[in-house]
Amino acid sequence: MLKIDEKTNLPVKDKNWQMLKYLFENMYLYGSLSLDDASPWSIYGKAFQYADKAFNSGGYTGSRDEGATDPNALTKYYAALSKGAKPLQFAFYVPVGYGKLNNHPIPNVEETTDPQKIFTAHFNSSQEVW
Repeated sequence: MLKIDEKTNLPVKDKNWQMLKYLFENMYLYGSLSLDDASPWSIYGKAFQYADKAFNSGGYTGSRDEGATDPNALTKYYAALSKGAKPLQFAFYVPVGYGKLNNHPIPNVEETTDPQKIFTAHFNSSQEVW
């Protein structure tokens, strides 16, 4: 049960609250808590889609068309990486502690303490930044 501080009338940040926050943030960032189910429509997935469509001719997403993306695009990308494929040229920067799902590093995700980089995506050797 959520505990409320009587003085501030705000939730007390106990372990349950921290876990809920972690779950929500990972679902928002990656669309899943597992690499197997990471979504191409999450924030990370949108950066992946752009990198694939703009710099890889839609090799994983199946199209350069912004409105057309194979729902299995990230799964294909991860499989290709595991077989030695060259990573797409993008980095998605997240706070320390958010660069892994189920203790597995997420491709193209870099943890940082730099507040100017957190929740930004850098493409093509940082020539383009979102």
